[in-house]
Amino acid sequence: MKVPEASSSPNSSMAQLIAALPEEERIILTLFYLKSESADSIARRLGVPERAVESVLISGRSRLLASLGLDTSKTADKTADKTSDKTAEDHAQEGKQE
Repeated sequence: MKVPEASSSPNSSMAQLIAALPEEERIILTLFYLKSESADSIARRLGVPERAVESVLISGRSRLLASLGLDTSKTADKTADKTSDKTAEDHAQEGKQE
């Protein structure tokens, strides 16, 4: 049986890079980047603090960029900003859940 070749789409390339990561990073980055889940949603799903998810996103993204030979020093702040962007409605919903 012939194994199909991997697609050259950006998601396929990203999936291949993510597959090489340690398990925790692989799970969180897959949910965030490939399944478009928020850091808050991932934290609730895994039963961990949102900051832990954000930390793994930062380190995982740095590891991915390093594997591509790219400078990671400029990207950590952008990932942190992206994962912590919450609207007033998000904060209001959190208050209702407590």
